[in-house]
Amino acid sequence: MKFYYPIFLFFILLQGCAGVNTFPTMARAGDTVSLMVGGSEDARKDAISITLIDFNDNEWDLQALGLVRTVFSVRPDGLSEGLNYSSYLDLALPWLFGHEAIQTILVIDVPDGVAPGLASVNVSTNTTDNSAGIGTNYIINLEIIAGTGSTDNFLFKHPIEGDASTDFSRLEPLPYGKISFLPDTIIGAASFVVDFDETIVNSDSLTLYVPQSTVRNPDTGNLDKVQRMVNWRQDGQQFFIDIVAPQGINSVYLNMYILHPRGLSGVPDFNLLSAQIYDINGNLISLSPVFEYIP
Repeated sequence: MKFYYPIFLFFILLQGCAGVNTFPTMARAGDTVSLMVGGSEDARKDAISITLIDFNDNEWDLQALGLVRTVFSVRPDGLSEGLNYSSYLDLALPWLFGHEAIQTILVIDVPDGVAPGLASVNVSTNTTDNSAGIGTNYIINLEIIAGTGSTDNFLFKHPIEGDASTDFSRLEPLPYGKISFLPDTIIGAASFVVDFDETIVNSDSLTLYVPQSTVRNPDTGNLDKVQRMVNWRQDGQQFFIDIVAPQGINSVYLNMYILHPRGLSGVPDFNLLSAQIYDINGNLISLSPVFEYIP
């Protein structure tokens, strides 16, 4: 149960919280602990900086020691009260940082040889999109107790294979091309055409993720500026996305992610060929989307 408690705690901290303590709050040298490090879409296992300072002021670079197990983000239950009826600030804040409500989880192993007593874990996600307002040198408390611990492989019961270890890579973000907007504008409809190198990526393996905002209008309390319908397709050479929002959607709440599998022989070379964007009256508007590829 070391792993699950901070995930459940996330549901009341929709903007992505940075934990005061690790979970569990006490651990032995060699044990596994998890930390909540805000809400960052850009946080990655290999890019995060993390140093443990033990009771004797010894410093342990956990990234250099290979003790960073994983960094990934979780999302609230779509049926939860927190996601649907939290305050405007709690729900809107993550979107102002460029992403939906997420909680970023860091899992580490405590190095052998750390001194018992109060320790601190200094974490830098090295990102600019952390909705908890942290990016560098955030301190999380950990109490080291005497004894020899053991790495947690997070065993679970597979319905066919029996006991199995968690493969954290399956929880970490896939490579994607992202379409977003700056500045915020009310959009009535939009169509996008994205090209890709079909010799690198199988078109049938591409898919689209478009998170749904539940941010209510602070003046009326309704969801009139976040509703939209999405359709996508591909023809083997190009990827098409169509958005319809008759009431208008604030472009802050419209992010699109074209996902592809890992392990390609090269870069898929996504290229946004065209973007036609309309207001709620069907008139073309001048708005240039931001397109970026995150490997």
